[in-house]
Amino acid sequence: MYSARYSVSQILELDTATRQARRGDHTIELSTTEYELLALFLRNPRIVLTRAVLMDRIWGSDFEGGPNVLEVYIGHLRTKLEQRGEKRLLQTVRGAGYVLRAAD
Repeated sequence: MYSARYSVSQILELDTATRQARRGDHTIELSTTEYELLALFLRNPRIVLTRAVLMDRIWGSDFEGGPNVLEVYIGHLRTKLEQRGEKRLLQTVRGAGYVLRAAD
């Protein structure tokens, strides 16, 4: 069984064995899609992931859902990551995609 812990500056952690996310001392409940998105960002910290890459890796190249599904899930994930007023970690890079960076 493969297990790993990913983190960004000890602020955000994801345990793949338990599928639990933590920000500081707070546990964050994630849907399956939110978990997959966060895991992808944590495996690629500080790297801008394009919309095309995110769509392909999370939903597959043959996905026929709505055009704004990624934006909806990014919004859900941001809400959960920032629910205690924390600084934004998941940032939009206009015209390029999204990136996970430690808050300044």
